Amino acid sequence: MWPCSSCQMKGTMPPMLEPPKLTEAAITEALRAHYGLAVTVLAFLPIGNDSASFVYRVEADGAVCFLKVRAGAGFSAPSLAVPHYLHARGVPHIIAPLATRSGALWAPVGDFALSLYPFIDGRAGADVGLADEHWRELGATLKQIHTSPLTPDLARTVPRETFTPSRRNLIAPLEAAVARHDLAGPAERELAAFWRSHQDLIHTVVGRADALAQRLRQTPAPLVLCHADLHTWNVLLDEARRLWIVDWDETILALKERDLMFVVGGIGSSQARPHETACFLEGYGATTIDPCALTYYRYAWALQDIAAYGELVFFLPDLGEETRRKAVRDFTSLFEPGQIVDIALASDSAAL
Repeated sequence: MWPCSSCQMKGTMPPMLEPPKLTEAAITEALRAHYGLAVTVLAFLPIGNDSASFVYRVEADGAVCFLKVRAGAGFSAPSLAVPHYLHARGVPHIIAPLATRSGALWAPVGDFALSLYPFIDGRAGADVGLADEHWRELGATLKQIHTSPLTPDLARTVPRETFTPSRRNLIAPLEAAVARHDLAGPAERELAAFWRSHQDLIHTVVGRADALAQRLRQTPAPLVLCHADLHTWNVLLDEARRLWIVDWDETILALKERDLMFVVGGIGSSQARPHETACFLEGYGATTIDPCALTYYRYAWALQDIAAYGELVFFLPDLGEETRRKAVRDFTSLFEPGQIVDIALASDSAAL
């Protein structure tokens, strides 16, 4: 699906540098039993951006595949069912998971779920840049996604927007952790010091996310099928410079602004420039964008990253120190000029 040069962020989570607590023998046997593959090479790729997901390059029977191993607590069946459905409908630029022998889209192994994809030798758009035509293609494809009717099963199983930011429930425990005086290691101490020095700003992010969420709950608008993680790390170009959309782990029925925020103003300094946004909107077509929704989703994105990085440092002791120190660096980067906290504040001012 994508090689080691790509897909380095979800939100802005750090790459997973360590393999899962699952033996290669168990993975190989599961691939044999469920997919009928005689694996000759199983190579862990230290990429991705999610403490619950791990990826491998698989060689078997003369073919190369991309394997995603997801911890059971983080597994989401719609993340497989949605791209499978869109691909079957003929929506372009979608990579569908390969079916098991029984027709399932994933296979269980211990406390993990395995899903297999064609391996596309490509690079992230964030690395190589998208041409104007790619932005138009991305816009046209997203419009097809947003307007695709759902099957009754998908309508029932795909999560629906509740306007509760992801990981909102972690903020209070993190505040308590930051206030402790018995912090265990350098990563905890460094993050706690930074959090304390930015506490007022963090409270602003959380407070504005909550306030805008309440406003949006009171003014219901149509929900559409969203990818929900459509930054250019999740848009790949293969060797022929064909465009592919990957990583559907966050798919949700939400306001269209949930996806549009990645292109209309972006979520970081390296995201879409005004000319690229214009090309995207040419492909997407005429639409009215709600500035309140756009601002809410930016604050929610900032909040989820604040909480996610904090969780890695304080609440996941099994992670290696290298991953935890990387989480601290990425946490502090959220507050740099031109990054998501800055963008959310500017978006809020423009929406008032």
